[in-house]
Formats: sequence, C-alpha cells, structure tokens
Amino acid sequence: MNVSIGIDPGINGAIAAINAGSMEVLEVIDTPVVTSDGKRLYDIGGIADAIRHMCLFGDAVVILEQAQAMPGQGVSSTFATGRGFGIWEGVLSALDVPYRTIRPVVWTRKIFAGMSGEGKARAIQFALRMFPGCELTPKGSRKPRDGRADALCLAIMGSRRSVIENHGR
Repeated sequence: MNVSIGIDPGINGAIAAINAGSMEVLEVIDTPVVTSDGKRLYDIGGIADAIRHMCLFGDAVVILEQAQAMPGQGVSSTFATGRGFGIWEGVLSALDVPYRTIRPVVWTRKIFAGMSGEGKARAIQFALRMFPGCELTPKGSRKPRDGRADALCLAIMGSRRSVIENHGR
C-alpha cells in the first residue's frame, strides 16, 4: 500500500497517514507532547514512535510542512516554530525516513485553489469535506483542531508526488 504521511510540526500540530490510492484516513495523531512545569513540550520519543508506527502501514512518502516566520510574530514564537520543525526533521533523519518539505504558501495555494474562506477554518472545512468520517475534534475539546486538518492536507499533497518542492534526505 502506498501511504502518504503529512506532518504539521507545531506544538498544536499533528501527523496524519492516508492510503494514497483510496484516500482513506489510516490514522491521525496530535503532536505528542509532555507537560513540565505547566508547559507543553515536544515528546521526542513519542514523535519517533508515531513516525515508526505510521511507516508500518506501507511504502510511505512523508511530507513535512516547512517552518517559516510570520509577519508580526514575536521572537520567541518564531524560535518555537523553528524548534518544532527541527525536532520533526531530526527525528525523521535519525530514523532514516525519507521526507520532503513544502512551504505553507505552496500547499495551501494548491489544495485550496478556488475555495472560499481563509486561514485555519478553510483547512478544517476542506478536511471535513474530503474525509467526512475523520475526527478532527479531540476528546475533551469543543472545536476541531486545525493541526489535524493541516496534517491531512499535507498527506493529500504527498499523494500528489509531483508537486513537492524539495527532499529532506
């Protein structure tokens, strides 16, 4: 089975695996985190476990959203964004899992072409339309999680292998 795995590398992100042929959702996992002194931190071992698990579904292509600073974003927020991307990239490399990166502006332009709406709400709307049975709202939450929607959209991009920008390894 050809599997496409999408990763939204943020602390509120997720990792999603789909069957690239049937476009069936195989699994969606929120970014593994641990809590220390009231702060949510990346669970690097949990990230490695999630990647290993999803790669067992079949021949996988992994798409990692490339981190970038946003206008008006503060220094510590920019650092946190880059740190999260680096953790995911480091774990993928350490596990020798081939991956590709794609800038947010590229994948959103391709996935949402001709679609109305803006921002995270558009990703949620698109993911719910593509995968009506997929649970975007985690237990204990009231709202769908945009990190899950973004990871699913990135997995869709992986199923379109010709549009990916660059290679990780």
